[in-house]
Amino acid sequence: MNNKNKPDLFEDYATEPVPSHIRVKGYRIAIINCGLALSLSGLILGVELAASMGLAASTIAFIAGGAILALIAAITGYIGVKVRMSSYMIVRYAFGSRGSQLVNLCFAVSLFGWFGVNASLFSQAASELWTTLTGIQLPEWLFTVIGGVLMTSGAALGFRSLRFLSILLVPVQLLVLLWLTKITLIGTGFADLLSIEADGGVTLGQAITAVVGSWIVGAVNQPDQTRYGKTLSDSTIAATVPFLLAASFIYVVAAMAALWSGESDLIQVMVALGMGAAVFVFVLFSSWITNAANLYGCSLSINAVFQTLKEWQIVIASGFFGTIMALLGILDHFIDFVFSLGILFTPVAGIYVVDFFCFRRDLYLSGSTDVERSVSMPAFAAWFIGVTVALAAGNGSFSLTGTAAIDSLLAASVIFWAIELFLQKTAK
Repeated sequence: MNNKNKPDLFEDYATEPVPSHIRVKGYRIAIINCGLALSLSGLILGVELAASMGLAASTIAFIAGGAILALIAAITGYIGVKVRMSSYMIVRYAFGSRGSQLVNLCFAVSLFGWFGVNASLFSQAASELWTTLTGIQLPEWLFTVIGGVLMTSGAALGFRSLRFLSILLVPVQLLVLLWLTKITLIGTGFADLLSIEADGGVTLGQAITAVVGSWIVGAVNQPDQTRYGKTLSDSTIAATVPFLLAASFIYVVAAMAALWSGESDLIQVMVALGMGAAVFVFVLFSSWITNAANLYGCSLSINAVFQTLKEWQIVIASGFFGTIMALLGILDHFIDFVFSLGILFTPVAGIYVVDFFCFRRDLYLSGSTDVERSVSMPAFAAWFIGVTVALAAGNGSFSLTGTAAIDSLLAASVIFWAIELFLQKTAK
């Protein structure tokens, strides 16, 4: 019997190109990304920015940030369709075989953090529901551990598990959000919501950077999904629908519900609107699919560094460290966390996009895992400058566009292009 086209359930092609016989349509990738967009972190961000900025200004931030993310994801996703490699292998070409290991470990740490955020949200909802149903109060850390184990056990099949979970859970997530929208709009009107005064303290630029940071790791790592796409148009579909449309929708819904209910805590917002058990259903399903994606990304990033490890081993270890971050209270620093991600990882996308389109396209398309350099000093110099510019923009010292994430992207891209061009001309 010929087993050439028979897939290995635990094979995710972490360090090699995806073969043609298992590729999928763009809408399937978009559904996976929509499952991530219809997430708890999106609701939290919508709630917190609405409280700080009001509905009108926060909506502008949601749409602007979503457009930036969609553009980045469409371009990086295009590279994924062309190269057929994970983003963690792609960064090897731009940052070097050794240098990319640092980048990938940073990605892994950020995904541990995201796992911790979602595990914390799960434990909050599960603890409250358990107390309501039984009258017995158990420590929240117990639900954090239980949730971590459940989420980790469901992520071992990698991309296949994401496809299965998205098809199963996204319709349920969408129904809960539509119900939340209906309850909110029946209870109040847009004019009333627009008139509610905000607490202040967050500028439009900071809000856009937070929105970008909330999903920048997903945009930078979009090749992880689009390498399974059949055509180049699949990358556009996979980016535009979830990053701009679905994400903006959930942010606005959360903002309206929070302003109307007067609550600043996500769970309390949904409880105050009479959603009852639907809160737990949404939290459970959103945490499940989001953390499956986080562990999938962890397995790819760490496997790119330690290629002798099995992916299922990495998933289990990643779930353990993510649960530890939840127990350490990462949710208490959510806005700072996503703002930091926007600053740290946006330059990485600019660097490898410029490298692909301007300098080493043929090497990327060759499918070779051999790279030219051990450490790319131009890439690290550009990354450092991009982060520095973003930090300056964040504290108000200096800004090119008023948005730290865009500043870091532009600065890193231009610096990398200039250094590489100079080196190539002087080498002739």
